Amino acid sequence: MAEPHFIEDDEQEKAREWWKANRLPIISGVVIGLAIILGTNAWKSYKQSRAEAASSLYAQLLEKDGASTAVEAGEALIADYTDTPYAGKAALVLARISYDNKQLDEAIERLQWAISEGRQFETINAARLKLAAIQFDKGDYQQALDTLSVDDMQGFESHYFELRGDVYMRLDQHSKAHEAYRAAIDGLAAGSMYEPVLRMKLESTASGNKS
Repeated sequence: MAEPHFIEDDEQEKAREWWKANRLPIISGVVIGLAIILGTNAWKSYKQSRAEAASSLYAQLLEKDGASTAVEAGEALIADYTDTPYAGKAALVLARISYDNKQLDEAIERLQWAISEGRQFETINAARLKLAAIQFDKGDYQQALDTLSVDDMQGFESHYFELRGDVYMRLDQHSKAHEAYRAAIDGLAAGSMYEPVLRMKLESTASGNKS
C-alpha cells in the first residue's frame, strides 16, 4: 500500500503539470470573460445615457412646442438618435408643426420618415394615418388609399377602415365605403363612444350604391 504522502505528492505534481499545460487557455478565458462582462456593462451604460439624452431632447421639443428651439431639438433627435423611439416621435411632432404652418410638403416628408424609421408600431401607424389624412385633404385619393393599404394594422383597424371609407365616399364609391365603415365599426373596442359617429357615416352610404 502506497504511503499517503507519496500519493499526495504525486497528485500535486500532476496538478502542477496540468496547470502548466492549461494555464494560458484558462487565463485567456478569464480575460475574455471579464472583457465580455465589462463590454456588456459599458454598452448598457452607453445605451442608457443615449436614452436619457434623447428623452431630455424630446421633453424640450414638447415644452417649446412650435418654437425654433423645439424644432432644433426635434432635428437633433432625428439626426443623432435614430436608434431610439424618440426620433420617430419627434418626426411626428415636427410634422404637426409643419402642418400647422401650412407646410404640407414638409409635413409629408416628416411623416414618411417616421413610417420608414420609426421604432414603435404606434408611431409608425400614427404617421401613416396622418399621412393618408393629408393626402385625402389634398385630393390625392389614390395615394391615400395606397398609404392605407397595409396587411397588419396592429390594433388600428378601425382608424384605417374609417379613413378608407371617407376616401371612397369622396370618390362616390358608396358600396366600398359601406364595407369600410362596417369594418371600422367591427374594429372598435366594446362600448366605444365613437360608434355613433361611424354608424352615421355608415348610414350616409345609403344615399347611393355606386361601386
